[in-house]
Amino acid sequence: MIDPPVSIHRASGTDAISAWDRHIGAFVSLADGSADQLSGPLAGRTVAVKDIINVAGFPTKNGSRTQENTPVAAHDAPVVAHLRAAGAIVVGKTVTTEYAFTDPTPCRNPFGLEYSPGGSSSGSGAAVGAGVVDIALGTQTAGSLIRPAAYCGAVGFKPGCGVLEMEGVTPLSPSYDMVGVIARNLDFAADAFAVMTGDFAKSSAAPLRAGRVVLSDDAGLDADRLAAFEAGSEAVATYLGRVETLRPEFDLTQVVTDHRTVMCAEAAIAHANLLNDATQNLLMPNFREALLTGARITPDESASAKRRLADTAAEFWQHNADIDVIVTPPVPQGPPRLGTTTGYQHWLTVWTVLGGPLLCLPWGLDAKGLPISVMLAGRPGQDSGLLEFGQKIAAIAPHTPRPKLPSV
Repeated sequence: MIDPPVSIHRASGTDAISAWDRHIGAFVSLADGSADQLSGPLAGRTVAVKDIINVAGFPTKNGSRTQENTPVAAHDAPVVAHLRAAGAIVVGKTVTTEYAFTDPTPCRNPFGLEYSPGGSSSGSGAAVGAGVVDIALGTQTAGSLIRPAAYCGAVGFKPGCGVLEMEGVTPLSPSYDMVGVIARNLDFAADAFAVMTGDFAKSSAAPLRAGRVVLSDDAGLDADRLAAFEAGSEAVATYLGRVETLRPEFDLTQVVTDHRTVMCAEAAIAHANLLNDATQNLLMPNFREALLTGARITPDESASAKRRLADTAAEFWQHNADIDVIVTPPVPQGPPRLGTTTGYQHWLTVWTVLGGPLLCLPWGLDAKGLPISVMLAGRPGQDSGLLEFGQKIAAIAPHTPRPKLPSV
């Protein structure tokens, strides 16, 4: 059953956002109550936007003290403009880590206020997880959209590399940056993706052959998430028959190292203006160190790392030429404690490098009452087909209840 769109009276100080946000701090700014277009395929659905994506009339502060005086954006980023033109109601902008890197935010997980929503798209995950918006835009360069979706009991969809327009989105590493969707259900995610691509016609076929894999055994996959992975594999087998166990031949550590080389080098180029005496000391420690590290990486070193990553992706899909969809755990454990990290991301870094669409599906709660998820990874170019197949799996997934609003 499709959840009804969230009804929010934005001019009221007592609406659902205000009631929840005093506890979780997911938003950096809210829209005034002016009317949006309320006709189209997304009519009335509420959307929140990560604060590295331009929304007309809002400053894009990138979660950084260096941007406190930045002017408001004159125009929506194209991904936002497409949603608004389809009738979606943009309710505000959500908390991000500084420039979408790894310094944790104070945003809290609605399923447990002592936990983080994870990822750089932390506010988007928390807002959807709390049930106060239907859809939120986030971004992923390594694992920053799928993690908050997984940690907050939401659907997360990261399209394949290069599928959506990135104009109006603050870059971190343009080679791997991608806008994606966190949503209360898969229908909302699929509709938003279709609007942003203009693809109402399902351009790719649904998967026919499946694999399953845990990328490494050194991250401590816990019992609840292992059980979900097994159940997710069985669910896929219900529709596709045998699910083959895959054994990737790449070195995960090398992939993560090369990705970080490219990411830091490209971030240092994109944000070279921040490495000066006036702004450097305003930066968060992880991001500042990433820029300093990136500035020391030579163009040849970055290019070599990028070539290795491209070769890894090509070899992986060639080796698994008979596989259309892969079942895998997105994260090994539940959300991190507040103020520690943004969550384990090495597995998702690899999937981002492999270049295909990623679909995170809620899969009930663990023994601590925290969300569990299963992820479906598709071949590059199979975005719509993966969403279509995901509908079947989501229909038989365990129910994930919404969190309760904390008492004052």
